[in-house]
Amino acid sequence: MKRLQPFLFALLVILLAQAGCSSSVVQLRDQPDLNRRDFRQKLADNKELAARFLACTGQAHDEPLSERRNAGTSPEPLSPQTREGQVVSVRPLAAVIDTVRRRHPDKGASLSILANVLDDVASDATASIDLDKLTQVIETAGRWHGYLGLDEDQLEQDSSRFARILLTYNRAYFGDLSFTARRDYAGAGLRGVIKVTSKGFVDRSGNALLFPGISTEIEVNPSNSVRILPTRVDSQRVSADLTRIFLEAFFDAAFRVPAVHGATALQMEPDSQELPYPEFDANLPTIPLDALARVTRDALRAEAAVTSLVGKAVRGGSVFGTQNETLAASLETAAGVIAKKFVEHEGFCYFQVITGQPALTPRDQNEPNAK
Repeated sequence: MKRLQPFLFALLVILLAQAGCSSSVVQLRDQPDLNRRDFRQKLADNKELAARFLACTGQAHDEPLSERRNAGTSPEPLSPQTREGQVVSVRPLAAVIDTVRRRHPDKGASLSILANVLDDVASDATASIDLDKLTQVIETAGRWHGYLGLDEDQLEQDSSRFARILLTYNRAYFGDLSFTARRDYAGAGLRGVIKVTSKGFVDRSGNALLFPGISTEIEVNPSNSVRILPTRVDSQRVSADLTRIFLEAFFDAAFRVPAVHGATALQMEPDSQELPYPEFDANLPTIPLDALARVTRDALRAEAAVTSLVGKAVRGGSVFGTQNETLAASLETAAGVIAKKFVEHEGFCYFQVITGQPALTPRDQNEPNAK
C-alpha cells in the first residue's frame, strides 16, 4: 500500500495539471453550417459588392443609406477576407453596449463580457466560443431579467432600445397577462379570469416561445371552452428560454433585421427619437421571399450545429463537462442563438447586395404597431 501512495500522488498531479492546461474554448472555424465565410468568399472578387456588403453588416438594417456609407469609414477600404472586415458585424453590437453603459451606468458594465464573446465568434480564422465567458453571459442574462422585476415601470419609459425591447420580449414570454372581470354566463355575478393577450414571445422569424407554467383557455362558444393545461416548469427549459430571450433582444436591438408580421419586436413602441422596428414588407421587399426563407433556414442550421457542438462539449465525460444540466442547457442555447443571429444579419445583407435591393430608409419603415 505504501508503494502505491507515491504512484497515486503522481497520477493526481498529472490529472490536475492536465485539467489546468485544458482550455474551455470550443472551436467553430471548421463548422460547415457556419456559412458566414461563404458570404464573403463569394463576394471577394467583386470589390463594389464586397464594399456594399461590409457597409451593410456594419450597420443596423433600418439606418439610412447615407449613414451606412459614412459610418465607420477608414482610409483604406476593408476586405471581407481580412479579420478587420470579418468583425465589422460586431460594430452595431458594440454600439448597443456603449448606449447601455451611458443609460444604465450601474448595469452597463455587465454587458462588457458579451463584447469579448462576440469578438471570438466573428473572426473566421479564430472562430471559437469560450465557455467560461459564455457562462458569464448567462449570469448577465439572469441579472437583466431580475432588473425587469424591480424596475419595470422605469425601463418601460427608458430611451435605451435594448432595455425596452428586452422588457417587451420578457412580458410576451410570460404571456402578457392581464386580469379582467366579467359576468358569469349563468348570471350568477362576476368572476375573475386570466386572459393571455399574447401567444408568447415570437422571434423575428415567427417562432413562438411561451413560459411552460401558463395555462390558456380557448373559448369555442359561450357555453363551451377548452383549457390547455400548463406543462411542468423545468429549470433547464426556463433557464435556456430566458437566455435565448436576452440574446434575441440584444441582437435585435443592434441589427434590427426586418421581422415577419406578428413578431414581438413589432409590438414595441419606439421613442420619439427612433424608428419603429422594421417589418418585412412583401410589397416592398428588401430581399426576395425565397431569399428570406433561405436566410431563415441557414440561420437555423447554424444554431443547430453550434448547439449540438457545445452540447457535446458540456455534457457527459467531456473535459468541459459542467455536471450541471441546467447550466449545460443554457450554454448550448446561448452559443446557438449567437451563431443564428450572426447568420441572420449577414445573410440578409448578402442577398440584399446580390439582388440589388435598396437599403431601408425612414420612408420605408412600418408605422408603429399599437399594443
